[in-house]
Amino acid sequence: MIRVAIIEDNVAYRKALEALISKTDDLEIVYTASDCYTVEQAITTIKPDVLIMDIKMPGLSGIEGVKLVKESSPDTNIFMLTVFEDDQNIFESIKAGALGYLLKKDPPEEILGAVRKVHQGEAIMNGKVARKVLEYYSQKPAPKESSEEYNLTTREKEILQHLIKGLSYKEIAAHCFISIDTVFSHIRKIYTKLNVHSRSEISARFR
Repeated sequence: MIRVAIIEDNVAYRKALEALISKTDDLEIVYTASDCYTVEQAITTIKPDVLIMDIKMPGLSGIEGVKLVKESSPDTNIFMLTVFEDDQNIFESIKAGALGYLLKKDPPEEILGAVRKVHQGEAIMNGKVARKVLEYYSQKPAPKESSEEYNLTTREKEILQHLIKGLSYKEIAAHCFISIDTVFSHIRKIYTKLNVHSRSEISARFR
């Protein structure tokens, strides 16, 4: 039995996905949520085999959720299931640690097949997404930017530098002598000011 977790903020779609998986003999739903606020603690405790993750959700994005899960439960394999087909989200998801990327419009049997393949450690993506990945890697890198023009506070600049260095959220909290919830609060403000959605995008722009 493959133990499956779902993080999806669209209630109707989440319920439909739960029903699809629950009717499949070799799959079992062990956790569902509508955001990533408690994902680290939940996944560490429940330890699902496969996590299906949306991207755009309240607060932390699914891409940031992937990073949290891989830090705390590296054996949990993840694939993104979303409506977004743009190069940036695809690339950042894979770089964050997702094993695959499917679209919500993909057939139900393809989604079920993805759960099984990801459970075995296989990378999965539909043809259109795979083509975009190839196109992304063929592009020339954009010039690096400076963070000075974005009106960050001293603390936000400090946390930004820790993010760029690749420190985990727990390590940032320890270095700054603040709680991890405060770290998340600062990160949300940084993302808003820089108009980014993940650590990978920060690294691409400022490293």
